Amino acid sequence: MYSPRYGRAFGRAVRVCRRERFLPVEAFRLGLFDPDAAAGESARYVSRKRMTKIQKALNPESWAPLARDKGIFYRYCMAVGVPIPRLYAIFFAGGGGWSCDGASLAGREDWGSFLSGRMPPEFVVKPARGAWGRGVNVFGRNGRQFADAFGASYTAESLYEALRTAAADGGVILQERLRNHPELIRLSGTEFLQTVRVITLLDSGGYRILHAHFKPIVGPHVVDTFLDGLTGPVQAAVELEAGLLKAANQITGTGEGIRVIPAHPETGVAFEGFALPFWPETRALVEATAVKFWPLRTIGWDVALTPDGPRIVEGNVWWDPPNQHDCMGRLVEALSAAAFDVIFSNSILHHISKVDRFWGELRRLGWGGVMALFRRRR
Repeated sequence: MYSPRYGRAFGRAVRVCRRERFLPVEAFRLGLFDPDAAAGESARYVSRKRMTKIQKALNPESWAPLARDKGIFYRYCMAVGVPIPRLYAIFFAGGGGWSCDGASLAGREDWGSFLSGRMPPEFVVKPARGAWGRGVNVFGRNGRQFADAFGASYTAESLYEALRTAAADGGVILQERLRNHPELIRLSGTEFLQTVRVITLLDSGGYRILHAHFKPIVGPHVVDTFLDGLTGPVQAAVELEAGLLKAANQITGTGEGIRVIPAHPETGVAFEGFALPFWPETRALVEATAVKFWPLRTIGWDVALTPDGPRIVEGNVWWDPPNQHDCMGRLVEALSAAAFDVIFSNSILHHISKVDRFWGELRRLGWGGVMALFRRRR
């Protein structure tokens, strides 16, 4: 049966998607299709398209593979001394690969020997160009037998075939399995790795941290970033100075928007006021690492808090806007100001280069050549 609410909902959906460039599923998850939502509700959020446009003004696309391709990312981190999970091997599309000692792994036989003889008892496999935790798995090894986090068993030969299939979309990374700090296990009750997303920006004042949130695992997941249907992961914003968590929240998959989660659903430990371990060290590590990734000016870092200190797990050039943490106004203001400075500076440099070329041409022609050119033009 028709209700006037349907018409209001449709009109609101059109305005949000056309004017503010939200994808329909993105706007629905944030509750922006609700006809009873406040008129200015959508102004609190930023669409993925709009955020990417700002990020592209700050991060040269030609440099994006430095962080987007994890094979390049980890090798670069090793070269510049950034602490990361130990890299064991890279499996290239087509079946070849590279091992941690620099040896080439040409095919099935080389990989079979490497997997069964040189891999540690536990390791992580992830796509080199993956996102949102897709394709990430944790393996255990016992001789030539392997088992993953979901209970599937493999021989060295069948694991090779599984890696070969997974690598078809750009390669696969085999790396160390990091462990959570005991305090994080107390909070969430899981051994699977949980990270802190830390967003940095380079502007006229240097590198600084704009925002951070912790990504606790809730439920039977092996990664901290995922979509369960339309329902997103639980996240808790971090107070930047002291490293204390705020109450967590979650974007629901029902169109109702964001719901607050005061305590971890499985352990009952409160998020509000929970102190992240190694927070000063984490801040220092992220700020030092961001400098090494110039000219990428804004990156969303995923940092593991291990018993031995923080480790950089990933760097995200086109990081998702953290809409659920009520911080987008501040973030967009800082990012847009930095983007304007970059665009303005590039414009000035472009015009300076044109003037330099002009004067260089005049010097080449000399005074007599300039006068001859002037007479011809008259």
